[in-house]
Amino acid sequence: MYDQYSVVFLSDVGQEAGPEKKEFSGQGEYLLGAGKCDDLPLFFSNHLGLISVTLKSQLSDVSTRIEESSIQERSWLETRAESSLALIPVETVHEMSMSEEPQARLKAAFLFCVQKNKVQAQAIINDLFPLTTTKLSAMTIDSELDTMVTTMSADLIDDFPSSDPRWAVSAPQEQASSTASLILLQQLQDKEEAHGHLVDFLKDMELWDRLASVTVRESALATRMLLSEHAEKIQAAISLTNLHKQNQEAVDRAISLVLEARNIDLVPPGLTKQDVFYREVSKIDDLVDKLVTYEESAFTNDLSPNNIVVLIAGINKVLTGMLSDACQYRKAKNLDFKSASEAIREPEYIAWTSSSGPGGIRQLLMKQHAITVNQALPESHDTTTQGVLFQQLLTLTDIILEGFKDQIDSMRRQPGHIDQYQQLNKEYERARDTLIEPFVDAKQYERAATLAEKYCHYTSLVRICDETENQDRQQRYMQKYQGFSDYVFKWYMDKGKRGKLLSQPLQHNAELGRFLKTEGNEYLSWLHDINTGNYVQAHKSLKTLASDETQYLSKKKTLLSLSKLSALASNDDRYDLEPDIQAVDIEQGLIVYQETLPAEVVEAVGMDTDNMRVLTPVELIELYISDYNKNASELDYKKALEILQYIDQDDPDVNFEELRLHIWAQSLLRDQWDELNTDNPLETTANTLFFKIVDLAFKEGADILDFIPPVDKLLDSPDLGDLKDNKTFQYLIKAGYEHLHNMF
Repeated sequence: MYDQYSVVFLSDVGQEAGPEKKEFSGQGEYLLGAGKCDDLPLFFSNHLGLISVTLKSQLSDVSTRIEESSIQERSWLETRAESSLALIPVETVHEMSMSEEPQARLKAAFLFCVQKNKVQAQAIINDLFPLTTTKLSAMTIDSELDTMVTTMSADLIDDFPSSDPRWAVSAPQEQASSTASLILLQQLQDKEEAHGHLVDFLKDMELWDRLASVTVRESALATRMLLSEHAEKIQAAISLTNLHKQNQEAVDRAISLVLEARNIDLVPPGLTKQDVFYREVSKIDDLVDKLVTYEESAFTNDLSPNNIVVLIAGINKVLTGMLSDACQYRKAKNLDFKSASEAIREPEYIAWTSSSGPGGIRQLLMKQHAITVNQALPESHDTTTQGVLFQQLLTLTDIILEGFKDQIDSMRRQPGHIDQYQQLNKEYERARDTLIEPFVDAKQYERAATLAEKYCHYTSLVRICDETENQDRQQRYMQKYQGFSDYVFKWYMDKGKRGKLLSQPLQHNAELGRFLKTEGNEYLSWLHDINTGNYVQAHKSLKTLASDETQYLSKKKTLLSLSKLSALASNDDRYDLEPDIQAVDIEQGLIVYQETLPAEVVEAVGMDTDNMRVLTPVELIELYISDYNKNASELDYKKALEILQYIDQDDPDVNFEELRLHIWAQSLLRDQWDELNTDNPLETTANTLFFKIVDLAFKEGADILDFIPPVDKLLDSPDLGDLKDNKTFQYLIKAGYEHLHNMF
């Protein structure tokens, strides 16, 4: 007796023993029907296929107990692929081996190997691919061996189910089929098993390490990686069949769009669109684009916000399910699809789950991520739905970034691809920002941390630590990740959190010190130096900052004062800081000259007396003697002459003597020499600005003859213009000079 989920075994021998029951309780498992053959009960399970059941005979105990071991279950799932290929008539395989088509002979060798006739298989391989004609180079593209192997692999995974009568019209007239099942899921599992036999065949026949590359998606791909891709697509198809019923409408519509794109207008009689689509496993990735296309078209149907969320979550579930299963298979079987020879250098690897370009899966998944963030999350208001969406986003992000990493690691091994590598790395970093930051923005800190730790997105990790105020976590990251400290320091700098920056634990003092010496961060290094008691370095840092400061005079003055204080506070006998202190004093002296500029001059040139920029010595001189200083006195000109001491006489941009002569000549132009009385020349000249400057210098102890310029040079100054030809002017100047020479 049986129903949909169990079989009850009854015995007519004795009445003491109760009936035994066999449950079919696996997820989604149930019985489709039952029958009998040669008195053998047969059951048809959607999961196990055809099951035969027998009872142990000649039982001595009346109360016979039917044990689990007495039920002999023979599932076609476990042996179908091998049996289907192994049971192909030997005559058929032999006929294929005699074909003039190399592809048919290769398949014959494969079938001989599956049927345990390795001698015959090896003979065909030796004839098809002699060792002398194949070079060990993974950079060889589309060789005969590689093309034939990949063609056979694609044929296997796209094979027609030979036992399904509905395919009789469409299937090629060939007896060698990889699957004999009528059930879609089992057909895919048969193809998985058959593909595994193909890989074993290539290794047994010593062809595996002779494989090179083929052209896939307009670029070279290692043949072994394409074989892995075929196996991964089988996993994606198996996953899709399990997800199909849960998202029936979306997947059905996407499949219809796929078939339309393939120009398949009519499905053969008796078959469904699903049958046609799932048969071509090698093109399973076509569904990704059409799922997103269907989703976007559905948005135009005035869906309610809740239905939009349901739709997006459903599409996400299908995409993440099929692609993550494929990626997990790739990781688990990674070594199985590698060459045993480390000397083989393979071309750049771009996984099919991360194909680039406008229509590539990478861009489609990026689009789906954006759709989820911008359209689903804002409309989800309960924590359960939000949790589902964020988990789907996490999986999408993981698939995208994992694909980037694999491609980057592959490109890093390619010589001469530096520019492409750098460009790809920048694209990866932009994608990483776009994909992970929404988790942090939404305060999904643990999910964000999972991704940020895996893909070294230090900016997100710093944000997480800062926003959660988790200093312990931050310290762990600083110890775990090289260079993470710099991200922490830069984050605090950018956010203006200088207090946190300078209060780092002692073990990070060296890292912080190095960071603060980098360009753009020097202005805080002195605070760190003082905090660590390094006053000498604080003095030097402040002095350098003061020398570089040209924007604000008040800031420069403060920096110089702090530099001097730091030097005075140092008690390190290894350094003689006295020359440095004197240099600071000199710079502070120049600042005094700028601070004492007449207010009318400062205002005339459009500067604020409380917020002046730093002026050069030459600029100060020009302001003191300029026409802006209408009431300039001998004191102003004396200051202009004193500022000359701050000018480097070796500076090629400044002619020191010409500048000195320029100051004196400008002082002469302040008086009206034509109007002066020549009756008493000494008394007259004493009242001119030029000789008032001389008198002031004399009173301050200057050596007058060194202080004033030679008279001939003065009278030849181009600044004087026509005045130098004025006889009265010449007379009075020469008389004044003669008097000075007589006095000194």
